[in-house]
Order: sequence, then C-alpha cells, then structure tokens
Amino acid sequence: MQRLVLILLSTAALAARAELPERLSQTGLGGAGVRAFEPRFALWSDGAAKRRWIALPPGTQVDASQPDAWRFPVGTRLWKEFSVDGRPVETRHFRLAADGRWEMASYVWDGADAARAPARGQSLMLPGGRRYDVPSVGDCMACHAGARSPVLGFAALQLGPAVSALLREGLLKDAPASWARQGPDFAAAGPAEHAARGYLHANCGHCHFEGGVPVPLRLALDVGRPPAPLEADQAAALLRRAGTRNPYQQMPPLGTREVDAQGLALLAHHFNPENPRP
Repeated sequence: MQRLVLILLSTAALAARAELPERLSQTGLGGAGVRAFEPRFALWSDGAAKRRWIALPPGTQVDASQPDAWRFPVGTRLWKEFSVDGRPVETRHFRLAADGRWEMASYVWDGADAARAPARGQSLMLPGGRRYDVPSVGDCMACHAGARSPVLGFAALQLGPAVSALLREGLLKDAPASWARQGPDFAAAGPAEHAARGYLHANCGHCHFEGGVPVPLRLALDVGRPPAPLEADQAAALLRRAGTRNPYQQMPPLGTREVDAQGLALLAHHFNPENPRP
C-alpha cells in the first residue's frame, strides 16, 4: 500500500511538472519580489553550498496560524541552488498552483542558465570524478509531500529571529503575538544542545514528527513545546543509521551519498556527553 501511494504521488507530480518552464531563467528567479533567506539549521547535502529564495504574489501573506505548518498563498515560488566547488550545479524550483498542488522541478546548470532535468532524475559527473545525483520528481515528493508543510526551510523555527522582521513587513498573518517581540525558538540547555536539536529538526523532522512516519521517534521541534526525549536504544539506532550509507539502513534515506562527519559528531556528543565535542 505504501508503495502504491508513492507511485500515485509521483504520477501526480509528473503531471504537474509539465507546467513548469524549460529554463530556469523563465521561472522568475532574480525578478521583482524575490527575496533571499537562510534557514538556521542546514539539511546535509554532501557538503554542497546552498542559496535559497522565495517570492510571494504581491499583496499576499503566509498563514502562520499553525505555527509548525505554515500555509502559503497560491502563486508562491521558491528556489534552492546547489553549488559544488564554487560552481552552481542544480537549482530546484517549487511553485504553488491554483489547484493547491506544489509543482516541482530541478534545473541543471549548463553555463549562464539551467535546463529542466528529466522527471526521472539525472546523475552528473562533476570535475574531479565526483558523482552528483539530481533527484527525481518522485524523490522530491517523498520528502516534501509528507511533511507538515511542503516548504521545509521557510518556517517558524528555521527562520527564528528573522520572523519578527517578516511580521513587521506584513508578510505573515495570524501569527502568535509574541513573535512581534521575539522570534520563535525552542528550549535548550546550551549552544551544543541547541545545535544538535536543530540538526535533527532539519535533517529528520520533516518525516519524524507526530503524525508522520509510523515509528516511535519524534525528532521535529514544535513551537512552544519541549523537545521529545529519546530512549537510549533509539539514540543508538539513530547514530548507527546516520553513520552509514548502506542504502537499506541510512538516514536520511535520500539525497546523500556521504556521511556528515561533523553532524554525526555533534549528535554523538549530544546523546553521549562524554564523547568529545566536534
């Protein structure tokens, strides 16, 4: 049944994809109303550098009435650029269509512009012999469609202190009144715990939240709620799966071929404080 659901999601995504432009330059990136943003906690992408942008239709606002699941107006566009060794390789583009579907496509750079990648994905060989995988539309849907909000990086806890400025600009509506004075955050005993819990939120929380994948592991952070504790065996399993790239065991399951050594060390110290800090 789960496989059937993924196939149906992928089919819907492929139909939506045909409506997106063939070239990145035709998507509006760099035009009026496009603004850059940066999440506080990075999703590991095998060391690729990333830049992100969002554009809301003029006069619209993001609905923040559900603090952990923002809702975006029709016509919202987002872009995420991946660069390796200082050169852009891929830019992913999301657009919210009038029927409420998120249209998704990846664009592969070929000079001054980028061309839309095949729906099935694409494997690139970069200078130096490094392999780079452009995700399929189905892969994009697997991570984004099941999250609390399909937009993972432009969110309350990911933006934190920047949220107050968004409120002053009138870009959010129905947000908690306290955000006007101080952006949303979560409790942590110190900087190391804050970084570790933020890492889990960014790399695991889009699947492992209350109501997400059916396993007893809650790694997403919630506005105004203390982080969920993990049992020792759960922490050990998490470290084991984060530390392998066996395709049947690795976590995250998609989008990475290399272990994040620094992130793994951060988590190891968090769960076992006697371990050296990264």
